[in-house]
Amino acid sequence: MRKDRMNAINHHQHQAGPRCAILGCGRPVAAPKHRPVQQFHCVYHVQRKARHGSHWHPGYRAADLKPYVKCAESWLKANAGHPLAFAAWQELNVKLAMAGPVDPAMNLRGRSPAYRAQVAFARLREANINPDRLIAICLATAALIEDDRGSHRVREFRIVQAAKAVHRLASGTHRSWNIETRDGRMVPYTLHAYPRSSGLVMRRLGEALEKACEGLASVAIPAIIAARRHRYGPHPSHLPGWRQAPMKLPTRRVGE
Repeated sequence: MRKDRMNAINHHQHQAGPRCAILGCGRPVAAPKHRPVQQFHCVYHVQRKARHGSHWHPGYRAADLKPYVKCAESWLKANAGHPLAFAAWQELNVKLAMAGPVDPAMNLRGRSPAYRAQVAFARLREANINPDRLIAICLATAALIEDDRGSHRVREFRIVQAAKAVHRLASGTHRSWNIETRDGRMVPYTLHAYPRSSGLVMRRLGEALEKACEGLASVAIPAIIAARRHRYGPHPSHLPGWRQAPMKLPTRRVGE
């Protein structure tokens, strides 16, 4: 009887196909058309990695990053004459200046990731974002990931999180105009369009930031972490009794 039950379970698993490798998920592995077959993860976790750079780690909030950004800005002001800091500033300044015109977010669908990353730099330039701000965010993101004991310390997660933080500074296209109604009144109308902050464009944007700050990171990150601990206390993951937060899984639908 027990052998028959095990055979039935094995047959069901064979018919159902492979399941997602994320512990506790259990969804079938994604195999979308016209894309490489995902051998280990379901659609939800594939899309999650596209957005955040990690299959399982959530993206950092602006509040999580803020203390590190402030410490990074203070370090950059105190070390303004550092040759690596000047080299990073110069490279990003050229990147902003050579980004070209700003293309509205409505026109970016179907364009290459490299072009969309270039437009993102153009939007930052038009929003008067200083290169020092971009350097501070890049260094702060790397410092946060290094300081967080439960973080996913891989390059893709690091560059995507830095790119998303920079992308939030000037990410959309905003238009406003007046429309005349039938009774002759002028009614204001606004349009807000935002490009997707996921996929290869985040990788291209993060790679450009990391390339500019590559030499500076090894010098600045230990000092930023020390300054963060001195001004704001240790990261919550260093406090007694800390445990890794449970991973949030999608709601299972009937039939899955």
